[in-house]
Amino acid sequence: MDSSTQDDAAAEFLRELTHWRHQRGMSKKELAERTGFDPSYVSHIENGRHQPTEEFARRVELVLDSGNRIWQQYVAFADTRGQAGRRSPLGPTAVPPPTGSHLVIEDEQATLSLVDGVYECRFRRVLHSVGTEPITRHTVQIDIDRFPDDPARSTAFHSHHPLTIDEVGFRATIGAEQAEPMRWRVSRSRDAFLKIVLLLDGGGTPMPLYPGQRTVVDYAYRVPAWKFGDWLQRDIRLPTRNLVIRLDFPAETGPTVWGSETSFTSETTVEVHPDRRERQGRVAYEWVVSRPRLRAQYRVDWRYADPRAALVDAPTDIRPLAC
Repeated sequence: MDSSTQDDAAAEFLRELTHWRHQRGMSKKELAERTGFDPSYVSHIENGRHQPTEEFARRVELVLDSGNRIWQQYVAFADTRGQAGRRSPLGPTAVPPPTGSHLVIEDEQATLSLVDGVYECRFRRVLHSVGTEPITRHTVQIDIDRFPDDPARSTAFHSHHPLTIDEVGFRATIGAEQAEPMRWRVSRSRDAFLKIVLLLDGGGTPMPLYPGQRTVVDYAYRVPAWKFGDWLQRDIRLPTRNLVIRLDFPAETGPTVWGSETSFTSETTVEVHPDRRERQGRVAYEWVVSRPRLRAQYRVDWRYADPRAALVDAPTDIRPLAC
């Protein structure tokens, strides 16, 4: 192949790469972090100073999820580098999986409801194993903060009223059609934080998630509203295809809800207004995020017209905090 043919193929690859990076709302820095390359290397690739490698093409396809369009352009480029008319052995439509255990969250549904002064929190995740090794565990966490804008006050508050695993009634199941209870263990505990490792098994029988397989994990817990704080946040630590956050309050509380997306790679915060519906004495809010940014935070905050709604069964020394 002559150099002009190779240059044209490289240019097509770069156009496809840049298009899908913009489609996913990723900066070069964010793409570099997700793929494990140095930001300068990604910049050099997009500017044509370096030629793409197979490993680079494989990783960006997995991150940007272009439907194999990026990978196909790389295969076409690799064919131009073949010698004596020999074509590349790379498959045109199948991206080699990443080595090791890698997980993608295809869908996450996060729901918080206020019921008799208690926040009932439920989460449902569709997990997809995309690596070469089976996955045997999945980590989740419970993170509360009564006064997120006043760290000193919050630290003092939670030191007197710590979060415990016994009070939250944590439970988890695995499977879509016939869900089985999962075993789990607390791996880290602080006054306002619990990290929990879910073991991928059902009824005590190991159920590892093998490469290419999918499963559904549900987990739930409850925290008194006077201890929780008026916010819920989802941190995107794994590639996630879809995120839905739902809130459900008694209409009599007069809630006001707003949301924010914070991206640390671009150092920006965007405010959003979740959809609102009122029915049968309840007010529901929903925020749907398609392809949330990796390492971004999606947070909803709320305030009640009557703060006493969140103080049911609160200790007597807590009630003045609503004023």
